[in-house]
Amino acid sequence: MLTPGDRGVKLKQIYSELDRKYEEEEAERNAQAFDLPYVNLHSFPIDHNVLSIVPREEAERLLVVPFYREGRNLKLATPHPIEALGQLLVRLKEESYFLELYFISQSSFQNALKLYEKVITVKQRSKDIKLSEKDFKHDIKSLTDLGNKLVTASATEMIEVLVGNALALDASDVHVEPVAEAVKVRFRMDGVLQDVCKLPKELSHQLVSRVKILSQLKLNVTAVPQDGSFSLSFNDQPVDVRVSVLPSAFGESIVMRILRQDKGLLKFEQLGIRGLAYERLSEELQKPNGMILTTGPTGSGKTTTLYAILSKLNEPGVKIITLEDPVEYKIPGITQTPIDSAAGLTFASGLRAILRQDPDVVMVGEMRDLETAEVASQAALTGHIVLSTLHTNDAAGAIPRMLDLGVKPFVVAPAINAIIAQRLVRKICDKCKTEYKPDSHLVQRAQMILSTIPKTSKVTVPTKLKFYHSPGCPACKGLGYKDRIGVYEVFVINEAIEKLVNKSASNTEIKRQAVADGMLTMAQDGILKALDGLTDLEEVFRVTEE
Repeated sequence: MLTPGDRGVKLKQIYSELDRKYEEEEAERNAQAFDLPYVNLHSFPIDHNVLSIVPREEAERLLVVPFYREGRNLKLATPHPIEALGQLLVRLKEESYFLELYFISQSSFQNALKLYEKVITVKQRSKDIKLSEKDFKHDIKSLTDLGNKLVTASATEMIEVLVGNALALDASDVHVEPVAEAVKVRFRMDGVLQDVCKLPKELSHQLVSRVKILSQLKLNVTAVPQDGSFSLSFNDQPVDVRVSVLPSAFGESIVMRILRQDKGLLKFEQLGIRGLAYERLSEELQKPNGMILTTGPTGSGKTTTLYAILSKLNEPGVKIITLEDPVEYKIPGITQTPIDSAAGLTFASGLRAILRQDPDVVMVGEMRDLETAEVASQAALTGHIVLSTLHTNDAAGAIPRMLDLGVKPFVVAPAINAIIAQRLVRKICDKCKTEYKPDSHLVQRAQMILSTIPKTSKVTVPTKLKFYHSPGCPACKGLGYKDRIGVYEVFVINEAIEKLVNKSASNTEIKRQAVADGMLTMAQDGILKALDGLTDLEEVFRVTEE
């Protein structure tokens, strides 16, 4: 039986709920008067990270709160659409947000303001992380006890130590992988993952949370993948870090891709393309229209090759526009457009929009579907130079791939000028490079592959084969390798290959004709680079898989 005091509390709750119900009904009517959609935030799960987009002081002054974000789409709510609110909306649009404004009740607004207490204040924003090479190790073997040293470190210090050491070692990626009893850290150096250290399991949560805060990801979402990014400076040079968070059996796995802006882009002449392939590609770049494709798996250097070609084409009087997912390196004088699928900007829709901007050269980051491939092909036929990438194993495979996407043979053949396939091999260290004798079976394989080099390829094969390797030294961090170089196969669409395309010939037939026309295979190019002392045979066969 309820006591008089309990009955009073119960009645108070009932009246409070009735007052809120009447208030929400009135807010819904007012929303119609303001021609705004209505939302009730009392029951809406507001993400605390979203609140930080508009600081509390500004939210109280302008009577507005952000309550939901998906990609670049941002929803805001207000109980009173005042004129000053427009300044905030303009600012957020300039930050590339697509905005939706909703009407809410006053109590909804006050309830949302209380949630600001739960917003984590990040004292050190990512742009304020300043690292210096002298503070970090330059030998990967010295990092094995790093896990023990980080036990007492803050989450911010952990990120700085991991990313700073990765930068000092010229790593391209940092992998933080939870396993049964620990958190494994690995760096990708020159394309190969190297074990660095193991962190105690209990550090996993604070490390993941800190990375999410820096990357503006949702802290309370742990069951689905998330992508984000943050920036920092290293030796006073800007560095962009792309972050991928993926759920796994033992927690969330993190991969941080490091994009350094201080390394500079390779010039076309520095790519390592040689002989007839270099001559033919140079000729194709002189043409006013046509498509040049680069092919290969993820991480094979396709984007670097395209950037080198763009830099060669980037002259006064030439308008170049790119579509990239995302923009990895900024090139002065070129309009670079990032893909934003959430906002409806795909490769296909973006390409159509780009062509209305009167470009001379267009780069499409990747051709994934028929619509993109068809629009790119038509652009190549109508006075534009088009650069793009495909995922195929070799250069000849690009033709069947285009046909598989649904592009007609009579469009593919005249649209494509040249196709480049490539892989990246690690360069042996110049400081500790020595001549050596590989295993006899490797030498025999090399001799057999070299014997099939076409005479028309305009390369010279040494009569005496000398090979080199590097045992490792301080200059190469003890790994024996430093930096990477491409191995390529390049062919152009001539009359013979055009006939094969029109009859939908197989990959094998197209490759046979390309070799007859003087094309070097990637294995042949790699072995020639090994004879030049740029890499070793083991690395060539590891990458080209021949």
